[in-house]
Amino acid sequence: MTKVGVFPGKFLPPHRGHLTAILRAHALCDKLYVVISERSVEDGELCHAADIPYLDGVLRQRWLSQELQGLDITVLLQNEDSIAPFPEGWGDYARLLQQTVPEAFQVIFGGEEDYRAGHKEHFKNISYKVLDPQRTQWSISGTEIRNRPYLHWDYIAGAARPFFARKVLITGPESCGKTTLTRKLAKVYCTSWSEELGRDYQEDVVGGNGDLFNLEDFNRITHLQYEQDWHALRSANKVCFFDTDAVVTAFFSKVFLGGIASRVESFIDPSKYDLIIALEPTVPWVADGMRELGSPELRQQSFEQLISLYQQYGFPAERILRVSSADYYERLETCIGAIDALLQK
Repeated sequence: MTKVGVFPGKFLPPHRGHLTAILRAHALCDKLYVVISERSVEDGELCHAADIPYLDGVLRQRWLSQELQGLDITVLLQNEDSIAPFPEGWGDYARLLQQTVPEAFQVIFGGEEDYRAGHKEHFKNISYKVLDPQRTQWSISGTEIRNRPYLHWDYIAGAARPFFARKVLITGPESCGKTTLTRKLAKVYCTSWSEELGRDYQEDVVGGNGDLFNLEDFNRITHLQYEQDWHALRSANKVCFFDTDAVVTAFFSKVFLGGIASRVESFIDPSKYDLIIALEPTVPWVADGMRELGSPELRQQSFEQLISLYQQYGFPAERILRVSSADYYERLETCIGAIDALLQK
């Protein structure tokens, strides 16, 4: 007879301890179901206490499905809002779990000895096996990760890391040092970054001639930038840096073609970035054949218009750091200080 096992838990968020226990459980049975227990009020309070956005059940299910794909392990979601917490809700929980799992199971895996009595009473003829209850291999808990994710970064499941990674945007008008600063910061923090695509697009698609841009080009640039940002975020180490965004694309679309391309604004997200470093055009102008707004007056005017756009689109003013120094060392130190503070929150 096929031995079917169930591994239930909150997985708020999933971490290396969870994954190791799941894989051990999988080795002890023929078929394994991982069941995510979601209690929206209780889970929401835990996330709020840690000052992180709510990790809903579908998101947790998605993370674990990514981590366990190809292993023939089924990840299910079980909403428990309608049943009482333990110990009052043991009976309802037992009935619900047996409804959620689509076939009869013979063993339940867990990490807590405290639940053994409840399992024995309410899951007749179903054994309960505890895996590493003392957390001897990975001494970590979901609570510790929620409260200090950057201290415990190495324990967070890879699929969940983009959610926790801090997102820092480097923005500003032409020739203000965005690209160089973005690369330097990424190297300082040993992490990934997303480069501005507009310049490459201008060379590859319109032959380097900015006069040949049309509105559809700005739509394509925005979409390509979004996809590149997503790929950079997937490999981030605690923080990810972004050189330009859809607001900058909207700005140049309006400046050069008199209007904002139809799909650009759909990519503008005021909640996307934890910190926006806005570089004022105080460093020397570099004419590279693709830049057009080079006079001091136009550069400063472009900066103020860009900041105004961020405000219009609802970006929180407290997340925008204006960097005005013309000294490159001072600029770098200012940014490092702001990012260190961000990672210590």
